[in-house]
Parts: sequence; C-alpha cells; structure tokens
Amino acid sequence: MSNARHLPIALLLGVLAMPALALDPTRPPVALQPSAPQDAVQAAAPLRLQAIFHTQPAASAVINGQTLRVGDRLGDIHVLAIDASGVLIERQGRREHLALAAPILTPSRIAP
Repeated sequence: MSNARHLPIALLLGVLAMPALALDPTRPPVALQPSAPQDAVQAAAPLRLQAIFHTQPAASAVINGQTLRVGDRLGDIHVLAIDASGVLIERQGRREHLALAAPILTPSRIAP
C-alpha cells in the first residue's frame, strides 16, 4: 500500500517536470484559432516573378504562381506595367520593378 501513497506524488513530480513548451490547456484547438488573412500572408511573402507572356490583347506575368495583367491586384500588390524584362508594381505606396532572372547562356556545341 505504500506504493499507492507515493503514486500521487510521482504524478505531481511528473507534471512539474514537463517541458515549458507544453500545450496551453486554455488555448482553443488549432482548428478553431483565427488564421492570418490571405492578403497579409501574400504581403509578407517575397515576390517572385516567374514568367512573362506577351500575347494579344495584353501581356501577363506570373508572380508567386498567380497570372496577372496590368491593373490586377494581388493582396496589396498593384500591377502597373509589364515589359519584356520585368513587371512594375506598387506595394505599400512604393514602386518596385520585378525582373526576370537572366537566362543562362551555354556555348553552342556546333562550331560556326
């Protein structure tokens, strides 16, 4: 019976020894916690110009996986212009030019 008397003490010591990163029992489950708005997530993400297409009637650009034309918005990004080398955007009151990466040129295998 002495083991039964020590069980509550052992349980208490086990709880006190839990790491400080243990879950907070007063927090709602993750599924019920509010998430960040999509616009805020996109604004925080770095912008990556992935492609530019020059088709009729207007050019389009792929930025972070989204196809956009002049005048389109993506979160707080406003597309102002699209040219052969990049895209001019306005974000948070500032203009930025997103440029395509320079192509990698390899020497031709066929001699002229």
